[in-house]
Amino acid sequence: MIYQMNEISAHLMRLDIYAVLRREILNCAIAPGAEIRDAEVAERFSVSRSPVRDALLRLEAEGLVVINPRKGYRAAPISIADARDLFEFRAILEPACAASVAVEASDEALGSLDRFRRMEGHASVESAPARAFVEYNRAFHLAIAGMCANRRVREATIDLVEQFDRLVTVSVSSEATGGREALIAEHCDIIDALQARDGRLAGRILARHAGRARKRVLAALSQTPIVP
Repeated sequence: MIYQMNEISAHLMRLDIYAVLRREILNCAIAPGAEIRDAEVAERFSVSRSPVRDALLRLEAEGLVVINPRKGYRAAPISIADARDLFEFRAILEPACAASVAVEASDEALGSLDRFRRMEGHASVESAPARAFVEYNRAFHLAIAGMCANRRVREATIDLVEQFDRLVTVSVSSEATGGREALIAEHCDIIDALQARDGRLAGRILARHAGRARKRVLAALSQTPIVP
């Protein structure tokens, strides 16, 4: 599709609004189930309601926004059923992605994963803000996904990792201290396996890593008050 200059500006505006709202929903800055007023968003971006509604429709298609006739827009709640579906998908997709990375990624790319062996910028991992740990966790999994040579697998894995931000936020915010060091240790095991070019081992560790996360998240979803 070829856009004229005024069309390019409008197109980029819609992408910006969509990207900002998507990130705020995923990191729970807009809490699950929270009302989203299109008029307030339009005022925030100094635009009409039209591009805001376009962005919200796109987010609805991704399952991140719920539209109720005559009641407006809400951030989609996080359901236990949806969390289970996401974990089942992750158990298939992420190990496949890691197996590809172990074979095809360059030594330099795999070496760059060493930065995730620790959570930089914080004297204590356990006392770091929950959001900082969520960002670290997302960056680690996105780094692996980004090395996958298969475009479709790469893009699907990246989208899946981003979808998990809300689940990780709920889990980390409700868990007792003492669990983050164990998660980082698991990340180190994954890095070791990838750098050894052992895709099967990396896949098994990732599957176990996701299984443990599944238990934490489902336990948190059964207790946290922010999930309708």
